Amino acid sequence: MAARPVRNVRYDFTHQVVLVTGAGRGQGRAHALGFAAAGADVVVSDRGSDNPDVPYALASAADLEETARLVRKMGRRCLAVDCDVAAEDQVEALVAKAVEEFSRIDVLINNAGVISVHEVGEMSHAAWSAVLDTNLGGAFLCSKHVAPAMAAAGGGKILLTGSVESLVGLPRNTHYVAAKHGMVGLIRALALELAPQNINVNIVCPGGVDTGMPAGLAASGQEDWFEECTNLTGPWNLFDPTIMMGSEEITHAMLWLASDAAAYVTGVVLPVDAGFTIK
Repeated sequence: MAARPVRNVRYDFTHQVVLVTGAGRGQGRAHALGFAAAGADVVVSDRGSDNPDVPYALASAADLEETARLVRKMGRRCLAVDCDVAAEDQVEALVAKAVEEFSRIDVLINNAGVISVHEVGEMSHAAWSAVLDTNLGGAFLCSKHVAPAMAAAGGGKILLTGSVESLVGLPRNTHYVAAKHGMVGLIRALALELAPQNINVNIVCPGGVDTGMPAGLAASGQEDWFEECTNLTGPWNLFDPTIMMGSEEITHAMLWLASDAAAYVTGVVLPVDAGFTIK
């Protein structure tokens, strides 16, 4: 079964500015290109592959520049900034550069994330921290520093990339499950706090998506983790167990939540998981 096409759906983000973290490849790149195709100017950020506690190569500076090139090829303005979202000084600098370049940020997509696989008894504190600090801490820091700029401009949309592991547990992933569950609590608290400033906060929870993370885990000798999860929970995709979703499937959800069509949608956890969490 081929991926099912999306027809007759159009969004217009002309004159809006979208900041996407973790945009060097995978879902982040798809989001950057999706919003650019809808008319937005885009700020993209990512971190180089220098984290020893993540067992596969993260997006490189060249990956990030390729995302920027693709956005510019679509006729949109694009600012690319190297940023480790776990470092507050770098996040502050990222937001300052975005506002200096574009004067505003209308949509923030907290997409930066890392994953590793460890049995809990063998997980180092460094491995735990690497995942918590980037996935949960990075979403907090970016939201913290972008929200005042959004409020000053009259409002905006903050979106997080969660996971099915925001909703269920999977083996050998204690740190990742904790981080992704924490992101659900984060959006619910932020949605309450930021609604008076006309800022919506939501989280999209993808299931099995064909990104660099699965390939990276396989390259590091941990490909058995996917088989273990499938044996435990059943297929990742109820429509076609032989394929994973494309990143663009998640982009469609991000576009809707960032659009005026979702003006009164906030604090929502939206699974886009091909039925994974209903089993």
